[in-house]
Amino acid sequence: MAAKKPAAKKGTSKSMKALKKPAATSKKPAAKTATKKPATKGPSKPSGGQVPKELKELEARVVNLERRPDRWKRVATVLKKELPWLNFERFLASDGSKMTIPEEEVALKWNTSKNANFADFYEWAFEDGTTWMWAADAPEEDDTWKFTENGEGFSYIRDAPTFHEKDPPTGTLEKKATGEKFTVTLRFAKQYLEPGETQMMSGGERGCAHSHRRLWEFAATRSTPTLVLEDDVHIRFDRNGDKGKMNGKVFTKRLVEAIQRAPSDFDVIYLGWSGWRGGNFKLWKADDSGLSEVDRCFLQKAEYVWTTVAYVISQAGAKKLLEVAAPIDQPVDNFMAWQASQGLLKSFVALDEGDEDSTWAGGIVDQFDFQGDSDIKKSDGGHQGDDAKEFAAEPEAMET
Repeated sequence: MAAKKPAAKKGTSKSMKALKKPAATSKKPAAKTATKKPATKGPSKPSGGQVPKELKELEARVVNLERRPDRWKRVATVLKKELPWLNFERFLASDGSKMTIPEEEVALKWNTSKNANFADFYEWAFEDGTTWMWAADAPEEDDTWKFTENGEGFSYIRDAPTFHEKDPPTGTLEKKATGEKFTVTLRFAKQYLEPGETQMMSGGERGCAHSHRRLWEFAATRSTPTLVLEDDVHIRFDRNGDKGKMNGKVFTKRLVEAIQRAPSDFDVIYLGWSGWRGGNFKLWKADDSGLSEVDRCFLQKAEYVWTTVAYVISQAGAKKLLEVAAPIDQPVDNFMAWQASQGLLKSFVALDEGDEDSTWAGGIVDQFDFQGDSDIKKSDGGHQGDDAKEFAAEPEAMET
């Protein structure tokens, strides 16, 4: 089965059905490399509006493929309208489908062992040990089965942190054609943790990772933080907690608060995110962030969160990532999340007013048409329904 992570969507604090995540076969790169450089045009000058003093030194780079001028036009228009104070520049992305990306900078393969403890690897199994279905995909009824879960019902976001401390949930399957009934038990699919499943990274994933690596190189040269944006960043969206539409004014206010309240030695602040963080940790037992109760209304420490649609990165954070990015050995959001989970990166998430401890996906930005218009095939399946089997790595031959 394919690797999985919980789905994420703004506008609701409820958990959503997790989707499988696929992988892809990649050809070995040629010896020569052709790394695209950032666009040389200077930052877009603010077209109006006073620049908040806390953000005067903040420069943004927007990752965009040269072959997607439509996405650049959309995001540039939005940023100029909603954030007229922001200096931003187009940053030409590394196109993994067209260029050679050095293997010493971005690996060809990745293994699920590092993120298995944080992803949704829970499956229903028959009494003989064979697997029926991923918990996140199990329907109450389909053409073959009727499924009844005993008790309250398993919620990944609510129950995963304490899963191994309780008796496993059970359920009953009825085969519709014969009326036969079977008992199934929920279990963690341990093979994804040890030894882990190896997937080939898709061309899009490698290009995305390489683009962010180049951005870290840029951020490492700046003494002040850098704002990294992907070209599907969305400022106008339905906020969590029925707070209405997000807009540039609210975004700016919340960003200022997050930066002001973050520790001076922060490495990364995610502006849009899904996953495990302060108020909703997976493995961590205590919050050592030093944030006050009021501070935690604006940001929380990140344990393991996905998405790289928008984040503020410090010079120190960029240097830390570059030190370990030789190569980037997972999709880039997994890679950054892993560093934070191991205490190697001091990462935080920015909160919107409606984000609560139970909120799985939140922040002050969203992603525009995330499922409908993506240039990146997800080797773990993702939320676009890509086929992880496409990216399954061939088993390595045994040494004799």
